[in-house]
Amino acid sequence: MLTAAAIMTDGLVTIHADAPLKDAIETLLTHQVTGLPVTDDDGHLVGIITEFALLAMAYEHDVRHDTVARHMTREVICADVNTPLNRIVDLFILHRVRQMPVLKNERLAGMITRRGVLNALVSSAAPVCTA
Repeated sequence: MLTAAAIMTDGLVTIHADAPLKDAIETLLTHQVTGLPVTDDDGHLVGIITEFALLAMAYEHDVRHDTVARHMTREVICADVNTPLNRIVDLFILHRVRQMPVLKNERLAGMITRRGVLNALVSSAAPVCTA
């Protein structure tokens, strides 16, 4: 059975809660990702900022001077490195998220995307999900 550790990406792009929203947008665009994990100085996950949250700038242009902390989601759906893939699939379907942070010892270790799950489904010789 595959686990989060087997399919997560570990080349993480993160942002700090004190960063301006403008920096978050530039980082998303530069790295072509749909969301950024927000971490503290010790690598603990404190939230996530997504493209969806950043669309607020379309209504209030002044929010670009706000910090990431004002617009990030604080209650983040996460997996542990040992979470089995079938549980990860359940979380993606239930919560309709595009990506999921993976934690190891309470620190951010990687990210899993829906596309990463689909790649695992296609390329894995091992059972991916069991009933």
